[in-house]
Amino acid sequence: MKSVQDAAIAKAIILSPDFNTYSMASRYRELAVRTKLDFSSAIRLLECLPVFIDGDVHQRIRKAMAKQISKTKDCQLTASREQLTILFERVFRKNTQLELVGEFSQPLWRSISASIVPPNGETLDLVDEIPALFSPILSIRERARISDRIRDYLSAHPEEGDDRLILLCLASLGARPFVGTLSLSLYEVFRENPKARMCDLAWPQLYPSSSLRFVDRICGKEADVAKSEFRPGERVRCFTQSADYSDEDNARALFGYGAHTCLGKSISEKVWGLVVETFSRSDLKAEPLTITMSPHNDPFLMPAQIQIGLT
Repeated sequence: MKSVQDAAIAKAIILSPDFNTYSMASRYRELAVRTKLDFSSAIRLLECLPVFIDGDVHQRIRKAMAKQISKTKDCQLTASREQLTILFERVFRKNTQLELVGEFSQPLWRSISASIVPPNGETLDLVDEIPALFSPILSIRERARISDRIRDYLSAHPEEGDDRLILLCLASLGARPFVGTLSLSLYEVFRENPKARMCDLAWPQLYPSSSLRFVDRICGKEADVAKSEFRPGERVRCFTQSADYSDEDNARALFGYGAHTCLGKSISEKVWGLVVETFSRSDLKAEPLTITMSPHNDPFLMPAQIQIGLT
């Protein structure tokens, strides 16, 4: 696998028709052959995740997802606003400690997810678990368990067909990018301003950090990009976020490029605005204490826990 850690070249490869998305479904077909286990439900879901597909199928799936987002956008925003108010009143208290990932960012994403998929605990748990399927170090047993849970979810209402699957995919797509990006962004703001009141902070207009650091592409034919040669079938890791990039480059790549621009861009930007608006009314000070990263990162830089102290 070749890595590209230049913002302009990474963007060029992502937008190039000579490079295809990395097929996670194909990897699970290979795993099914090797282990003789049934991963058909996981494969069915992975074939509907736009980040791993191209062409006409990709356009059809994105169109269906965009329609659902448009249909539920007002509910998503209302749920975000209501949950944000509840969370801030419940967990942001003076002289206490708060775990940003599990006690703040994840509940906020669950409130958004509940506007997309059936709002019950089992479904929302599944939404949180599905991104683990992308991890290269997840055990086969866990992969099979999640695949079985997807099967059970889909078989509960077979009459809904692909519609039910698309809703699950849509909610799952945002789980780690939203939770990780929001948690890391707040951690970065608080780390850089450890003694400042939230109401005195110069809050950035966009998330200053992203949990999605790279995307993989497969070279479809011999290609030359910025004097770098790529062979057919070669896997290329394109870093879209890096401390070595300019703030402008990182900001431009925050939601991806072209046909694979994040479907949740609009709601994500609105929620960041709500978070900033809410926090800017508080005189609390937040000090980062500890941060623990998840081992299941690909393609995310995902925090498992971020502990902050409030004074």
